Amino acid sequence: MGWSDWVAAARRGEGPLAFVRPLWRRALAVRMPVIRPLAALLWAERDLRGRLWPLLAKIFYREPLLRYRAESLGRRLHLEGSLPLIIGQGRIRIGDDVVIGARNTWNVGFKVSTDAQLVIGNRVYIGYQNFLSVAGYVEIGDDTMLAANVQILDNTSHPISPARRLRHESFSLAETAPVVIGNNCWIGTGAMILRGVTIGANSVVAAASVVTADVAPDSLVAGNPARLIRSIRDEP
Repeated sequence: MGWSDWVAAARRGEGPLAFVRPLWRRALAVRMPVIRPLAALLWAERDLRGRLWPLLAKIFYREPLLRYRAESLGRRLHLEGSLPLIIGQGRIRIGDDVVIGARNTWNVGFKVSTDAQLVIGNRVYIGYQNFLSVAGYVEIGDDTMLAANVQILDNTSHPISPARRLRHESFSLAETAPVVIGNNCWIGTGAMILRGVTIGANSVVAAASVVTADVAPDSLVAGNPARLIRSIRDEP
Protein backbone atom coordinates (compact mmCIF):
# COMPACT_ATOMS: atom_id res chain seq x y z
CA MET A 1 0.00 0.00 0.00
CA GLY A 2 1.58 3.26 -1.16
CA TRP A 3 1.53 6.72 0.39
CA SER A 4 -1.19 7.99 -1.93
CA ASP A 5 -3.38 5.02 -0.91
CA TRP A 6 -2.84 5.89 2.77
CA VAL A 7 -3.82 9.51 2.14
CA ALA A 8 -6.94 8.48 0.21
CA ALA A 9 -7.92 6.10 3.03
CA ALA A 10 -7.32 8.82 5.66
CA ARG A 11 -9.69 11.12 3.78
CA ARG A 12 -12.35 8.43 4.16
CA GLY A 13 -11.48 8.06 7.85
CA GLU A 14 -9.85 4.65 7.33
CA GLY A 15 -6.40 3.04 7.50
CA PRO A 16 -3.30 3.77 9.61
CA LEU A 17 -3.73 7.55 9.21
CA ALA A 18 -7.42 7.60 10.08
CA PHE A 19 -6.67 9.67 13.20
CA VAL A 20 -5.37 12.55 11.03
CA ARG A 21 -8.77 13.54 9.67
CA PRO A 22 -10.40 14.47 13.02
CA LEU A 23 -7.22 16.25 14.11
CA TRP A 24 -7.23 18.26 10.91
CA ARG A 25 -10.87 19.21 11.34
CA ARG A 26 -10.17 20.37 14.90
CA ALA A 27 -7.22 22.43 13.66
CA LEU A 28 -9.46 24.12 11.09
CA ALA A 29 -11.86 25.08 13.85
CA VAL A 30 -9.21 26.95 15.87
CA ARG A 31 -9.82 30.70 16.03
CA MET A 32 -7.49 33.27 17.51
CA PRO A 33 -9.04 35.88 19.79
CA VAL A 34 -9.44 39.33 18.24
CA ILE A 35 -7.60 41.93 20.28
CA ARG A 36 -9.37 44.95 18.85
CA PRO A 37 -6.73 47.67 19.47
CA LEU A 38 -4.03 45.45 17.94
CA ALA A 39 -6.29 44.44 15.04
CA ALA A 40 -7.15 48.09 14.38
CA LEU A 41 -3.45 48.99 14.32
CA LEU A 42 -2.63 46.16 11.91
CA TRP A 43 -5.58 47.08 9.68
CA ALA A 44 -4.49 50.73 9.58
CA GLU A 45 -0.92 49.69 8.73
CA ARG A 46 -2.18 47.46 5.92
CA ASP A 47 -4.41 50.20 4.54
CA LEU A 48 -1.66 52.81 4.72
CA ARG A 49 0.82 50.49 3.04
CA GLY A 50 -1.67 49.71 0.30
CA ARG A 51 -2.15 53.42 -0.41
CA LEU A 52 1.36 54.69 0.21
CA TRP A 53 3.37 52.20 -1.81
CA PRO A 54 1.54 52.79 -5.14
CA LEU A 55 1.78 56.55 -4.56
CA LEU A 56 5.53 56.41 -3.93
CA ALA A 57 6.04 54.10 -6.92
CA LYS A 58 4.09 56.53 -9.11
CA ILE A 59 5.95 59.64 -7.91
CA PHE A 60 9.49 58.28 -7.90
CA TYR A 61 9.45 55.58 -10.57
CA ARG A 62 6.49 55.18 -12.93
CA GLU A 63 5.67 58.78 -13.81
CA PRO A 64 9.33 59.84 -14.29
CA LEU A 65 9.86 56.93 -16.67
CA LEU A 66 6.72 57.77 -18.65
CA ARG A 67 7.69 61.44 -18.69
CA TYR A 68 11.08 60.43 -20.09
CA ARG A 69 9.51 58.26 -22.79
CA ALA A 70 6.76 60.68 -23.84
CA GLU A 71 7.47 63.72 -25.96
CA SER A 72 5.14 65.67 -23.67
CA LEU A 73 3.18 64.72 -20.57
CA GLY A 74 0.67 67.00 -18.89
CA ARG A 75 -0.12 67.69 -15.25
CA ARG A 76 -1.85 65.48 -12.70
CA LEU A 77 -1.32 62.17 -14.46
CA HIS A 78 -2.91 59.25 -12.59
CA LEU A 79 -1.57 55.74 -13.14
CA GLU A 80 -3.95 53.14 -11.73
CA GLY A 81 -1.34 50.38 -11.98
CA SER A 82 1.96 49.68 -13.66
CA LEU A 83 3.39 51.63 -16.55
CA PRO A 84 1.96 50.86 -19.99
CA LEU A 85 4.10 48.40 -21.91
CA ILE A 86 5.39 50.72 -24.67
CA ILE A 87 6.89 49.10 -27.75
CA GLY A 88 8.57 51.06 -30.55
CA GLN A 89 10.19 54.48 -30.79
CA GLY A 90 7.22 56.55 -31.99
CA ARG A 91 6.18 59.88 -30.50
CA ILE A 92 3.71 60.05 -27.59
CA ARG A 93 1.93 63.19 -26.38
CA ILE A 94 -0.32 63.06 -23.31
CA GLY A 95 -2.45 65.93 -21.99
CA ASP A 96 -3.48 67.05 -18.50
CA ASP A 97 -5.54 65.02 -15.98
CA VAL A 98 -5.20 61.74 -17.87
CA VAL A 99 -5.99 58.45 -16.11
CA ILE A 100 -4.28 55.29 -17.38
CA GLY A 101 -5.44 51.88 -16.18
CA ALA A 102 -3.29 48.84 -15.49
CA ARG A 103 -1.84 46.42 -18.05
CA ASN A 104 -1.97 48.68 -21.09
CA THR A 105 0.09 47.85 -24.18
CA TRP A 106 0.99 50.62 -26.63
CA ASN A 107 2.81 49.66 -29.81
CA VAL A 108 3.91 53.03 -31.18
CA GLY A 109 6.15 52.62 -34.22
CA PHE A 110 6.96 49.67 -36.43
CA LYS A 111 9.81 48.88 -38.84
CA VAL A 112 7.80 50.48 -41.65
CA SER A 113 7.06 53.64 -39.67
CA THR A 114 8.91 56.91 -40.08
CA ASP A 115 6.96 59.11 -37.64
CA ALA A 116 4.36 57.18 -35.65
CA GLN A 117 2.40 59.46 -33.32
CA LEU A 118 0.01 58.73 -30.44
CA VAL A 119 -1.80 61.84 -29.20
CA ILE A 120 -3.90 61.63 -26.02
CA GLY A 121 -5.92 64.72 -25.10
CA ASN A 122 -6.84 66.26 -21.76
CA ARG A 123 -8.96 64.45 -19.17
CA VAL A 124 -8.87 61.19 -21.10
CA TYR A 125 -9.56 57.91 -19.30
CA ILE A 126 -7.79 54.83 -20.70
CA GLY A 127 -9.13 51.74 -18.99
CA TYR A 128 -7.73 48.38 -17.99
CA GLN A 129 -5.77 46.35 -20.56
CA ASN A 130 -6.19 48.59 -23.60
CA PHE A 131 -4.16 47.86 -26.73
CA LEU A 132 -3.10 50.74 -28.98
CA SER A 133 -1.29 49.87 -32.22
CA VAL A 134 0.11 52.94 -33.97
CA ALA A 135 2.13 52.82 -37.18
CA GLY A 136 1.06 56.25 -38.42
CA TYR A 137 -1.28 58.41 -36.33
CA VAL A 138 -3.83 57.81 -33.57
CA GLU A 139 -5.53 60.66 -31.72
CA ILE A 140 -7.85 60.41 -28.70
CA GLY A 141 -9.78 63.63 -28.05
CA ASP A 142 -10.35 65.52 -24.80
CA ASP A 143 -12.72 63.99 -22.20
CA THR A 144 -12.96 60.67 -24.04
CA MET A 145 -13.25 57.44 -22.04
CA LEU A 146 -11.94 54.05 -23.15
CA ALA A 147 -13.37 51.18 -21.13
CA ALA A 148 -11.49 47.92 -20.47
CA ASN A 149 -10.00 45.77 -23.25
CA VAL A 150 -10.43 48.37 -26.00
CA GLN A 151 -8.25 47.90 -29.10
CA ILE A 152 -7.33 50.69 -31.50
CA LEU A 153 -5.29 49.89 -34.61
CA ASP A 154 -4.32 52.20 -37.45
CA ASN A 155 -2.72 49.32 -39.37
CA THR A 156 -3.40 45.77 -40.54
CA SER A 157 -0.80 44.22 -38.19
CA HIS A 158 0.19 41.82 -41.01
CA PRO A 159 0.19 42.17 -44.80
CA ILE A 160 -3.07 41.52 -46.63
CA SER A 161 -1.15 39.66 -49.34
CA PRO A 162 -0.98 35.88 -48.66
CA ALA A 163 2.44 35.64 -50.34
CA ARG A 164 3.88 38.45 -48.23
CA ARG A 165 2.50 36.90 -45.04
CA LEU A 166 4.04 33.57 -46.02
CA ARG A 167 7.40 35.32 -46.36
CA HIS A 168 6.87 36.89 -42.91
CA GLU A 169 7.10 40.41 -44.33
CA SER A 170 5.80 43.42 -42.46
CA PHE A 171 2.80 45.41 -43.61
CA SER A 172 3.48 48.60 -45.59
CA LEU A 173 2.64 52.20 -44.78
CA ALA A 174 0.06 52.01 -47.57
CA GLU A 175 -1.83 49.58 -45.33
CA THR A 176 -2.14 52.13 -42.53
CA ALA A 177 -4.65 54.97 -42.09
CA PRO A 178 -5.10 57.44 -39.21
CA VAL A 179 -7.59 56.85 -36.39
CA VAL A 180 -9.12 59.93 -34.80
CA ILE A 181 -11.53 59.75 -31.86
CA GLY A 182 -13.25 63.05 -31.12
CA ASN A 183 -13.91 64.82 -27.83
CA ASN A 184 -16.21 63.41 -25.15
CA CYS A 185 -16.61 59.96 -26.69
CA TRP A 186 -17.21 56.73 -24.80
CA ILE A 187 -15.72 53.53 -26.22
CA GLY A 188 -17.30 50.49 -24.55
CA THR A 189 -15.65 47.40 -23.14
CA GLY A 190 -14.03 45.14 -25.70
CA ALA A 191 -14.65 47.48 -28.66
CA MET A 192 -12.23 47.50 -31.58
CA ILE A 193 -11.51 50.61 -33.67
CA LEU A 194 -9.85 49.80 -37.00
CA ARG A 195 -7.66 51.81 -39.38
CA GLY A 196 -8.98 54.85 -41.16
CA VAL A 197 -11.85 55.48 -38.74
CA THR A 198 -12.90 58.89 -37.45
CA ILE A 199 -15.37 58.94 -34.54
CA GLY A 200 -17.21 62.21 -34.14
CA ALA A 201 -17.51 64.13 -30.88
CA ASN A 202 -19.93 62.96 -28.16
CA SER A 203 -20.42 59.54 -29.75
CA VAL A 204 -20.73 56.16 -28.00
CA VAL A 205 -19.38 52.86 -29.30
CA ALA A 206 -21.19 49.99 -27.62
CA ALA A 207 -19.34 47.14 -25.94
CA ALA A 208 -17.73 44.51 -28.21
CA SER A 209 -18.41 46.57 -31.35
CA VAL A 210 -16.00 46.54 -34.32
CA VAL A 211 -15.83 49.98 -35.93
CA THR A 212 -14.75 49.82 -39.58
CA ALA A 213 -16.22 53.09 -40.90
CA ASP A 214 -16.55 56.69 -39.75
CA VAL A 215 -19.02 57.51 -36.98
CA ALA A 216 -20.88 60.81 -37.16
CA PRO A 217 -20.90 63.10 -34.09
CA ASP A 218 -23.58 62.51 -31.44
CA SER A 219 -24.14 58.89 -32.53
CA LEU A 220 -24.58 55.56 -30.79
CA VAL A 221 -23.17 52.65 -32.81
CA ALA A 222 -23.08 48.93 -32.07
CA GLY A 223 -22.38 45.58 -33.68
CA ASN A 224 -19.85 43.89 -35.94
CA PRO A 225 -19.43 45.82 -38.11
CA ALA A 226 -20.73 48.71 -36.03
CA ARG A 227 -23.90 50.37 -37.34
CA LEU A 228 -25.82 53.44 -36.30
CA ILE A 229 -28.40 52.71 -33.58
CA ARG A 230 -29.64 56.23 -32.96
CA SER A 231 -28.66 59.85 -32.45
CA ILE A 232 -27.80 60.86 -28.89
CA ARG A 233 -27.75 64.61 -29.32
CA ASP A 234 -28.89 66.41 -26.15
CA GLU A 235 -32.08 68.37 -26.33
CA PRO A 236 -31.54 72.16 -26.11
